[in-house]
Amino acid sequence: MKTNKYRTFWLIIIVSSAVFLVLAGLSNIKRSEVTLTQKEKQWLEENGPIVYAADRNAPPLRFQDYADNQYKGILIDYVNSMSVEIGANIELYPLVWEDVLTALGEGETDFSDMFYSTERAKKYLFSEPIYNLRAVLVVDENDKSTKSLEDIKGSRMAIQKGDFASEYLSTFYPGIEQIFVSDIQEALTLLYKGDVDATLGDEPVVFYQLNKLDLNTKMRVVEEPVYENQVVFAVNKNKPELVPILNKGIRALENKSVLEKIQQKWFGISTPIVTQVDIEGVKNIAFAVVMLTLIIFGGMILWNYSLKKQISVRTSELSDSRDELQKVFDGMSEFMLVIDIEGRIININSSFLSYIRKEKDTLLGKQYMEAIPFTKEIQLLDQVENTFELKKRIIQEKDYRNRVFEIKTYPLSVSVVEEDRVLVLMYDITSNKLSENRILQANKMVAIGELAAGIAHEIRNPLGLIRNQSFILRGICDEEIQFRSLDYIDKAIKRASKIIENILNFSRISGEGEEKINITEFLYDIIELQEKTLEQRNIEISIVVQKDINVTTNLESLKHIFINLISNSMDAMNDGGKLTLISSKTDQGVLIEVTDTGIGIKKEDIERIFNPFYTTKDPGVGTGLGLYIAYNEIEKLNGSIEVESERGIGTTFKVYIPEGGNVNG
Repeated sequence: MKTNKYRTFWLIIIVSSAVFLVLAGLSNIKRSEVTLTQKEKQWLEENGPIVYAADRNAPPLRFQDYADNQYKGILIDYVNSMSVEIGANIELYPLVWEDVLTALGEGETDFSDMFYSTERAKKYLFSEPIYNLRAVLVVDENDKSTKSLEDIKGSRMAIQKGDFASEYLSTFYPGIEQIFVSDIQEALTLLYKGDVDATLGDEPVVFYQLNKLDLNTKMRVVEEPVYENQVVFAVNKNKPELVPILNKGIRALENKSVLEKIQQKWFGISTPIVTQVDIEGVKNIAFAVVMLTLIIFGGMILWNYSLKKQISVRTSELSDSRDELQKVFDGMSEFMLVIDIEGRIININSSFLSYIRKEKDTLLGKQYMEAIPFTKEIQLLDQVENTFELKKRIIQEKDYRNRVFEIKTYPLSVSVVEEDRVLVLMYDITSNKLSENRILQANKMVAIGELAAGIAHEIRNPLGLIRNQSFILRGICDEEIQFRSLDYIDKAIKRASKIIENILNFSRISGEGEEKINITEFLYDIIELQEKTLEQRNIEISIVVQKDINVTTNLESLKHIFINLISNSMDAMNDGGKLTLISSKTDQGVLIEVTDTGIGIKKEDIERIFNPFYTTKDPGVGTGLGLYIAYNEIEKLNGSIEVESERGIGTTFKVYIPEGGNVNG
């Protein structure tokens, strides 16, 4: 949908631009046509000569010079140049302006120059514009108050009969009385005599006549022109073929800057006294501006519509996404709570609400420690504050009313304008803990079962010794021999007692607390339980330990870790080998290495050996839980384990156990 909108938007822009370019191109082509067609040349031959009639007394534009009886002026030179350009004879007729209009309308003449107006368009056809001409208002020099036509309403004004000025005044200033004259010279004379209050005429003609009549100091031209219009050629309506011919002549003269040269000839200056304006060019520019405005405006409308639509769609999507997330949030079985840095409740899920039996609306915005006493009883405050401060996940286990809860807190960075928050997840892991303990105990019992045969043999040896020495004592009265036999009996009893005590220590559940453990004694006790199995499998044992290495940690976890690691190493050496235990002190605790010379572990299997139920042993030989249990117990102690192995060479497990106070759970 979005793609279609963009396509529509760009299509409108492209089509509009194309239309503009085509029209502008056509206009330019039209403006560039200056050569007459064969048909146009033929028309000139059949209808010649062409008759041009104009005002006989409107210098310097056109006037009849009575000194030599010649028709002269800027427009007369321009028409003569037109005659040469179109290759046709043009006859010149100087007339009174009123007669010029009548003769043209009746078809006695062919064309004349004048202002365009809608009223005149009813009688004549018009060419392209030649130049622009302004009209000015003239008043008596002593009249200082008149600044525009508004100031002479109700006054008398001398106007050349038939001039555009008369039509202009009738339309916009009907209150001004018009006194008609034959030309501007007569109008200025009436003004000078005081018979009229003002006159209105073409700017160059007015200035020319003021100079000629020496009236510059007696009359004043109001500074602001009354109007400025285009001067065109008007053509008799019965001769429409003449219009395109004159247009081509106008273009040709424009290309050669003929009008400027004529004005320079008449006034001796390069800047024309009348302004020639490229009206078609102005039209093109105006058209381009209008088109560009329409394109921009249309584009803005489409863009705005598209943005509104996208915002609406995006808002709807965000709303749906928020609703879906809330449903997931409420559907989680874990207790979930979102709080801000001030301890206010931002969100709480349905599971938590059901547990505490409260409504969501009564909790939002409240302090969680006060609104939910449960969080206070499990001492959640410290964990939340540490999460805000450290900006990292924290996991703890808490006991509450004979249940065990795993509590995870996660930092949530919302945005630069909103405060950070913390997500609290609480999960009842009581059943999991019970299952875990059962699995650990079962795993321990499996290990005890594997040790049973060797232990029974170990106990049988001292018992047999006791029986033999007891038999000897019955038949011999020698005190020295008796004492020696009693010593043997005492040693055998101690031996059996130690074996039984070691088994009991291993099999009992020692709890979750921490205690001080001597690593050397611990490792020797573990190996002693496996001694017979090691002997049967032809495995040599080597223990390299530093003396007096003590660590405060959980004994139960250590048992699970090293029984499983040693058992795993023995299983890797079915054909005999060497098992080496090395312990050393570190800055934070102790490092214990378990190295075997077994078959080794494939590289692709190393990453999976700690997964539950994953085993490379034959079916029925292993459960796949030994290394998994060892890994989990090490994590409980906040320790770590590393594995190095090479096929055919052996494997080394490196276990790092931190010093006290770091046990999870």
